[in-house]
Amino acid sequence: MGVSMSSAGKGLAVAVFLLFSVLNNAFAQRINFSFSSLTGTQSPLWVAKEAGFFKQHGLDARLVYIPGGSVVVQAMHSGELQFGVSGPAAVIRGNLGGADFAFVAVGSNKIDFVLVTAKHITNVQDLKGKRVGVGRFGGGPDYSSRIVFEKLGLKPEKDINLLQTLGGQPTRLAILQSGAMEGVVITPPFTLQAKQLGFNLLLEYSKIIPNYFSSGFITTRKYIRENPQIVENTVKSLMDAMRYIFSNEDGTMKIVGRYMKITDEAFLRSYYREALLGQINRTLQPDPKAIEFIIEGERKTNPAAERVKPEDFMDTRFLDKLR
Repeated sequence: MGVSMSSAGKGLAVAVFLLFSVLNNAFAQRINFSFSSLTGTQSPLWVAKEAGFFKQHGLDARLVYIPGGSVVVQAMHSGELQFGVSGPAAVIRGNLGGADFAFVAVGSNKIDFVLVTAKHITNVQDLKGKRVGVGRFGGGPDYSSRIVFEKLGLKPEKDINLLQTLGGQPTRLAILQSGAMEGVVITPPFTLQAKQLGFNLLLEYSKIIPNYFSSGFITTRKYIRENPQIVENTVKSLMDAMRYIFSNEDGTMKIVGRYMKITDEAFLRSYYREALLGQINRTLQPDPKAIEFIIEGERKTNPAAERVKPEDFMDTRFLDKLR
């Protein structure tokens, strides 16, 4: 009889556990969250999903790959997305056009773009009249390339041809391999692959722009007003993911490798240690100097940006609560 009761008790415990699991899933808040590039600065989002942090905070997050921050902004404006990863230029320009986007966390305060060129291109001046692939116009690689080439005395469209490329960084690297362009702008770990293929890592943009807000996690102010708890739980999930990345090398490598479709363990370990940890922003807080640099750049080409202030496109209240 005792064995029977024990079995019954165990069965009841399992049934209760399963019931709560079903209820938790049923009441989890569904969010659509896009990432715009297969690069390490997006990894906190992947880790938040795969390591279960979204689920722990009551969120059913569906991740969608949408190359190019400008496309992400359009999809969010239409209501298809609740959150996304984007560079600041698309957000500032969207808000100047009447949108209400806001960054709730910053994934990277460093620029990790690298100008990679064909073997016969050995200095930036060799690119005069040549073709450089920068992803979608208005996206991070395009925006930062215009700043960098201007600083180096090369005027885009006049001295150098910046060309839009559809698809992500693997597509750009394939274009360079085909010889259709003399240069492309990519980030680690694709730069490591490019080096192995014999291409020149001609210029690290961080050498020209030391303070740069390269990507962050956005939503709309309307969504923040209507769903403050969901936004807070999303930020908590991203912060938990960031702690995981810095403390769990093997787990992070597996997740990053899965999303980037890289199976070489030695390559991934090198990327994690030599590039990834330096790319991402451990605190998720914005760097005031990096923000001001972006705004100043916008003011040079857009008179309407004269009135832009950091708080117009940043909302750090949820991060501030976690300090």
